[in-house]
Amino acid sequence: MTCVKRVSAAIIAAAFLLALPWVAVAQASKVIEVAVSGNVNINSETIRNAISLQPDSEFSQQAIDKDRDAIMAMGYFSAVTPHKEDLPGGIKITYEVTENPKVTDIKILGSDPIKPDVVLGLMKTKANQVLNTDTINLDVEAIQNYFGEQGYIAYVTEDLGVDPKTGVMTVPILVNRVETVAITGNKKTRTWALLREMKTQPGQVFNVQVLKADIIRIYNLDILQDVLPYQITPGSEIGMVKVTIPVEEKKTGMVSLGFGYSSRQRLVGQARLSETNFRGRAQGLNVLWQQGTSSAVGGSASQELGFYEPWIDKRHTSLQVNAYSKLLYRFSSGIFNSSSLIDDETYSERHEGGDITVSRPITEKTRVYVGGRYEDVRTNEKLLGDLTGEYDLYKLVMQGTVTAGSLRMVRNTRDFDLDPATGQYQGLSLEVGSVRGSTFKRDIGEASPFYKSPFNGTFTKASIDLRRYFSKGGPKLTPQDKRVTLAVRLRAGMGSGKMPFFEQFFVGGAESLRGYKEDRFWGDHMLLASVELRKPLANSISGVLFVDYGSAWGGNLDFSIDQMPQTSSFDGFFGTGVGLRVNTPIGHLRLDYGIGSEGGRTHFSMGQAF
Repeated sequence: MTCVKRVSAAIIAAAFLLALPWVAVAQASKVIEVAVSGNVNINSETIRNAISLQPDSEFSQQAIDKDRDAIMAMGYFSAVTPHKEDLPGGIKITYEVTENPKVTDIKILGSDPIKPDVVLGLMKTKANQVLNTDTINLDVEAIQNYFGEQGYIAYVTEDLGVDPKTGVMTVPILVNRVETVAITGNKKTRTWALLREMKTQPGQVFNVQVLKADIIRIYNLDILQDVLPYQITPGSEIGMVKVTIPVEEKKTGMVSLGFGYSSRQRLVGQARLSETNFRGRAQGLNVLWQQGTSSAVGGSASQELGFYEPWIDKRHTSLQVNAYSKLLYRFSSGIFNSSSLIDDETYSERHEGGDITVSRPITEKTRVYVGGRYEDVRTNEKLLGDLTGEYDLYKLVMQGTVTAGSLRMVRNTRDFDLDPATGQYQGLSLEVGSVRGSTFKRDIGEASPFYKSPFNGTFTKASIDLRRYFSKGGPKLTPQDKRVTLAVRLRAGMGSGKMPFFEQFFVGGAESLRGYKEDRFWGDHMLLASVELRKPLANSISGVLFVDYGSAWGGNLDFSIDQMPQTSSFDGFFGTGVGLRVNTPIGHLRLDYGIGSEGGRTHFSMGQAF
């Protein structure tokens, strides 16, 4: 029995001796301490929070590498070096870090036209902080994205860095500039006539939003059929771009001889020379001779001569000059309407004179117009002999001269003027004039029933024209884009003083209150509201639903006639209907059918109603 116990004791002792190396190995692979060194500004505890290896953890090189990467991912260090130290009972791991420099100040270079303060506001990196590489990468992305959103091509260069001696961070930004601007595809139009409309010029900072506005501006000259997609290519050196704009010209000159039918003038012979790109300089020239067969004061011929110069100086001052001897017919029934309250052949006005207008932009979207006009106006005196009793149009017979000066301001933010989908048009105008003339009054019982009554004095007219366009698809990118558009217009006017009949505000007809005779309502006050829903139907055809509401009222009651009664206070009239717009090389042809309280009427005209 004693012998067995001795053998068992020997076996246990031998097993213990054999296990001692394995226990020593286990203790040698166990981490007993984790330390951080080299940090000056970053708290050690902050660094330890990124470390997964902890005391009593098993040592592994994979864990060391993972912790090193985690510390580097904090962004505050340029290097992390792990050190292993064998100690009695285990291993000590020390992570030696090399901190990034501390930022004492931040300087933004080359950010124009964006102010440095704006760039600083985009950055999460601030002064008196240790540079964080992850944060500065996000800052670089934020800066470049912001410049892109503003339309610039810009990037932060590789010279970004911190001076280790001073701690000053330099953020250099390279904003691309325009090296060249080329117009291609124009044959008749002088290249400079298009380039002068553009803000994008060689040497200027490139901005894609400015370029898009430039393209709209040259298209609105109405001398181009289309502006094709522009091209931006790298310039001859870093930070420069070349801009190429392909264009397609339209036929701007028109010479026409022919005969036609007008609801106002009946059979009409016409000769017209019209040019909106005279000599390839974007100048306008218009010559018109028109001969009708209806009876009119001074004969039935009209002559007009007009000239437009878009640039008379470097500040984009424009000049418009017109001279004319033209007939103005009122109370037309419409092309397909034979019924008439009044024989519209009998009333006409002859306007002889001219006008001149000078305009200049005061902001990017706002323009001021100053004008003057002189007219000698005569009404067909045949009314005095023909209309004796049944009609009283003789009340409108006047003659005299008008001299007037005007001031107008227009703000225009529409995408494309000729057929807008979005934007606004806001116009304010004031005209002050004087009239020296006479009207005719009826003296019942006299051998000569009419006598002249002096009509002299001054008048003032003020008006407002507001338009707004809404499209679910947003602004048009090209003139050919198709958009369902809701168009809204509000016009109002008021006058005071001695206003002759032909200076009244008129409402009615194709350009205002559809569904009513031309110039159906008149007075020294006017209010008109219109809403149109425009929907593309085919490639060049659009359909329109419209509602017009308004009237003109007040003024000299001597001008009231029985056949078309007027009101002394506002009494609004509705006109509703449908229309078609056909886009042709000479512009939009407009055909509307409106229904009002006095029946239905067809209206034919050019261009959008507004």
